[in-house]
Amino acid sequence: ECTRRIIDSPTAIDEIKKFIADKELSADSRFIPTRRNEFGKKMAVVGAGPAGLSCAYFLALDGYKVTVFEKQKKLGGMQTLGIPSFRLEKEVVNAEIDILREMGVEFITGVEVGKDLTLDGLRSEGFKAIYLAIGAQGGRKLGVEGEDAAGVFAGVDFLRSVNLGEEIKLSGKVVVI
Repeated sequence: ECTRRIIDSPTAIDEIKKFIADKELSADSRFIPTRRNEFGKKMAVVGAGPAGLSCAYFLALDGYKVTVFEKQKKLGGMQTLGIPSFRLEKEVVNAEIDILREMGVEFITGVEVGKDLTLDGLRSEGFKAIYLAIGAQGGRKLGVEGEDAAGVFAGVDFLRSVNLGEEIKLSGKVVVI
């Protein structure tokens, strides 16, 4: 709880943050942080989820030339591919990504490091540092009979497929565990 409760009652800080964020999203001119320096060195970030986006933000803020490589077609990691829109609005994440673009961050999607390009390849392209933010979005097994049967999906894998617009056919009764 907010320490304001010592004086009278706690402040609903989440509601205040949401109000400010909503104002920022609807603003004609969003706040774009000013670079602190102009180092100009190339930095690679592998993964466009929360850790990768945070790293890209702070590197860009410090004046580095940042390129984010993402294997999925969409940016945001589990924020956009795993969390349903009713829990986290996609336009909020996309607005934050747009700010990163305005800060000079470049995004390359649909490439998998280790498959489409290598760490040595990134180094040979002049990247001075590589931050690996590959996440851990794999679904977990429950250890129950039939979990490897056709038509059984891990929740994370199912949500990712839906959010990527992949066709998933469901028929009959559906059980969610």
